[in-house]
Amino acid sequence: MTKKSAKKAPKAAKAAAKTTAKKAFKPTASSKVRTRSQVIAELACASDIKRTVVKEVFDNLSTIIGADLGSRGPGVFSFFGLMKMKTVKKPATKERTGVNPFTGETQVFKAKPASKKVRVRPTKALNALVG
Repeated sequence: MTKKSAKKAPKAAKAAAKTTAKKAFKPTASSKVRTRSQVIAELACASDIKRTVVKEVFDNLSTIIGADLGSRGPGVFSFFGLMKMKTVKKPATKERTGVNPFTGETQVFKAKPASKKVRVRPTKALNALVG
């Protein structure tokens, strides 16, 4: 090896280190509600990956959430320690008579079938981010 090639090697290593070193991602607050495509674009820019890959990750995540909250899953999904999603089973109600609070007349309230609802509860970590 000559002296010139020995001197070039450290410079090349420094240049490679500069290109791999990234700035910390700092999101800016939006004045309006972000759309799905805006969120995907910002995440793709922050993590230096393609938009299609980010979109695929979100699609897979929604599939996982659906499986966990579905009838065969545990009914609970913790979203990265920020919020907890939970399915709540509401039983069927029978037809009943009652008083209309606005007019004071008696009326018949229709029966409702049983249903499942998704409830989202924030955790301490999300409250700390907001407050």
